Amino acid sequence: MLFHLAVEDIEPHHWVAYVLDLPGCFSSADNPEEAISQAPQRIVDHLTWLSQHNVVPSLPYISVEVAVVERFRSFESREEPGYIVNAFFEDDRRPLGYWDIEAALRLMKWARQELLDLAQGLTDKQLNQSRRGERFTSASGILKHIAVAENWYFDRMGLGLAQQQLPDDVFDLLTAVRENAEAQLINLVGDGRITQESGEYWSGRKVVRRLLWHERDHTEHLMILLKSCEGIANDT
Repeated sequence: MLFHLAVEDIEPHHWVAYVLDLPGCFSSADNPEEAISQAPQRIVDHLTWLSQHNVVPSLPYISVEVAVVERFRSFESREEPGYIVNAFFEDDRRPLGYWDIEAALRLMKWARQELLDLAQGLTDKQLNQSRRGERFTSASGILKHIAVAENWYFDRMGLGLAQQQLPDDVFDLLTAVRENAEAQLINLVGDGRITQESGEYWSGRKVVRRLLWHERDHTEHLMILLKSCEGIANDT
């Protein structure tokens, strides 16, 4: 079975290969070659994840091939120095259909539950404890980043919440942003608009692509952080 990849360097030394045929499926690595080579296994893992939610039948064996249809290298915006412009793939031009939105809502629901399963059992101390070397300072910082980024994606299409509408509590923030995202997605059905902010192009399909990638990427990030903290605790 052939799957199509669109590849970009989302950040320095962070390449992502998006599987265009499977929204929310991606592989990432320090370089494009690794991201591409890891994609077949990530596709198998994603199909297994979908089968657990009864979306596809259980697939004990599947032959996976990948083909890169587009590559994008990020660059600094001329309009806003310091801002890194990320990919707008040819596939992002396609307006979202009703079933695209239905699929996105289901994927968002399942990904969010996985995130909350990790986070809701943590104590306030565990949530807010500063971690040396952690980019977002703490587990709570990762959760806040997920919510703020999701709102920012929708804001690129003029559909985000205003700053004063964003709660301070991180779980309330996640809820408020997600409720807005779910409400606004219906407005993106058939919406062929392409907007531009800081030299970067956005569409409804790009918003969904980035949202699905970002939450699952940082859920893995949070899982690694929590496991490393368990290891430290067990060693003390």
